[in-house]
Amino acid sequence: MRWNSQTTQYTALAVLFSLMILFPNQASSKTPDWNNEQDSMKSAIGLHYGNLAGHGVSFRVPLKWWLYAQIGGGIWHTSENERHNVGFELNYILRQDDKMRLFLGAGLGNFYHNELVGHSGDDEIWADDSNWNVGAGVGIEYLMGVRWAVQAEFDFAHTGENGDIKVAPQLGVHYYW
Repeated sequence: MRWNSQTTQYTALAVLFSLMILFPNQASSKTPDWNNEQDSMKSAIGLHYGNLAGHGVSFRVPLKWWLYAQIGGGIWHTSENERHNVGFELNYILRQDDKMRLFLGAGLGNFYHNELVGHSGDDEIWADDSNWNVGAGVGIEYLMGVRWAVQAEFDFAHTGENGDIKVAPQLGVHYYW
C-alpha cells in the first residue's frame, strides 16, 4: 500500500475516533451540554477533512452564539510531491440542543499541488495545480462525551478543477474547551 496524504488523513481520523470510543472523558461526570451557562465550550481544535474547510488541523471559534468560524488546513511535502491547503467556513446554527447542532455552512478553500512528473536531462519537470473551491450546504455536529464532537456536512461545492458543482461531504472531530 502506498502512503499518500489522503491515506494519512484517513488514518489520523480513524485513530482519533478510536481513541474517543476507547477512552471516553472520565475526568468529569457531568453530562455533555452545549447550553450549560457555566461551561459554554465555545472554542475547539481538531481534525477536518473537506473541500471547503480544508484537510488537516482545524480551529473553531464563535463570532456570536449562533455563528461559528472555522479555519483549517495542512501541509504535506515529500521530495516529489508538495501539497498544502487552507480553508475557511462559517457555520450558522439553525438548531441546538444539549448534544446536537444543525447548521448551514458556507466556505472557501484553496488547494495547491506541485508534483515531479519527470526529468529532461538534468532538469526536473513539475506539474503545478492550484484551485479555489467555494460552496455551501448543511451539517450536523454531535457532542460525544463531555468535550469531543464529531461533525458531518454535505455541501454543494464549485471546484476550481473543472468548474463543476458537486456534492462534497466534509468530516471533522473537535475538542471543545
